[in-house]
Amino acid sequence: MRASTSVATIALIVLALYLPSTAPASAEAYCPTYQVNLIIDLVDSNPRNAWVGVTVATRVHVTYPDGTPAVLMPETISFSWSNGTYEKIRPNALVISTGEPGFYMYLESVKADFPTGSVTITALLCSCSDIGGNWGPTDDESSLTTITPSDLSILLIGLQMTTQTTTTQPAENVLATYAVPIMIAILLLIALLLLFARGRRKKP
Repeated sequence: MRASTSVATIALIVLALYLPSTAPASAEAYCPTYQVNLIIDLVDSNPRNAWVGVTVATRVHVTYPDGTPAVLMPETISFSWSNGTYEKIRPNALVISTGEPGFYMYLESVKADFPTGSVTITALLCSCSDIGGNWGPTDDESSLTTITPSDLSILLIGLQMTTQTTTTQPAENVLATYAVPIMIAILLLIALLLLFARGRRKKP
């Protein structure tokens, strides 16, 4: 009886090993590739502060695992703008080659329906490809996850701040500025009046 139980237990273990796993597949399983996946190792956005109407330029670097620069086909990548509670997706956004191998620029003007506050721009999983049918990245990539420590794709989006300073001086400043010339003019006027009065007294 014990022998049969042991055999059944072993059979179940072996069967479980060969059955398809029901666990969630990895990111790579959702990102088709012909030979090798694409990697985004830099996401850098400027300016760091923006508001509605301001154009944000995000530079990305796309390579293969060995570091060779990739040429995208088509030249599109999907991006998300997220403040942690609200997300705006820009699917298949146009990216422009900078002329430097592997580097592309994504330009987007901030819209009224974009998230505000501290916003992270992220290149989305498996949203770019090359002419050979290779896709990437194998995970969402922002400056928080790339291997490049100097990049930064986090910016502050809010209302436009007025930085102009008024040129109107307070009344006390105006008085302080013109007090001396006014006093000099008054003294000159008094001196002229005294001189004129003295001249009249000397006449016979």
